Amino acid sequence: YQRRVRGGDLFSQIAVREKAAANEAFTMFADAHRNYHKAGTEFQKKAAPIMNKLGTYLHKAVPDMRLTIKKYADAKFEYLAYCLKIKEMDDEEYTFNSLDDPLPRVEDGNYEYRVVLRCRGQARAHFLQLRSDVRVKLQLLNSKHVQDLTEQLERWTKVLLQYYEECLTISKKANVFPIDIDLSTVVDAQ
Repeated sequence: YQRRVRGGDLFSQIAVREKAAANEAFTMFADAHRNYHKAGTEFQKKAAPIMNKLGTYLHKAVPDMRLTIKKYADAKFEYLAYCLKIKEMDDEEYTFNSLDDPLPRVEDGNYEYRVVLRCRGQARAHFLQLRSDVRVKLQLLNSKHVQDLTEQLERWTKVLLQYYEECLTISKKANVFPIDIDLSTVVDAQ
């Protein structure tokens, strides 16, 4: 937007060197460029809150959801690992029983099996809690996506339309073409 101001300053400098009709045309054109800058600044002020809200959704809500899903996947893996360990221990016990051979860990009170069962129960509770958290967060994120994102995009469209309409109005006011320039002053300057 600063280029618009510099362009307006440049057209003002050109206007100073021209005769009355060209001076007026270049002055109007310079003012139009300065007004473009004002409209652009106003657009930025209106668009900033919209971009902040969209940025919050994109840079905070979505990564938080990804992190929650990752924690859920890790808890699920842990729970399934304990389930597999228990299945292996059950298969081992079944194999020893079919051979009529006593399983050493069973003779010692089956402490390892009881520990793995307790760990599986804790992992299952943690897994179910995280699954519930993921469901809730997905529902919230989905509702935010449907409601807030749609609202912000509508606001963005309105602000952008206002900006373009303002620029169109400025352009129509500054329609000064053709501009009569005395080329003899340009040739004499060289």
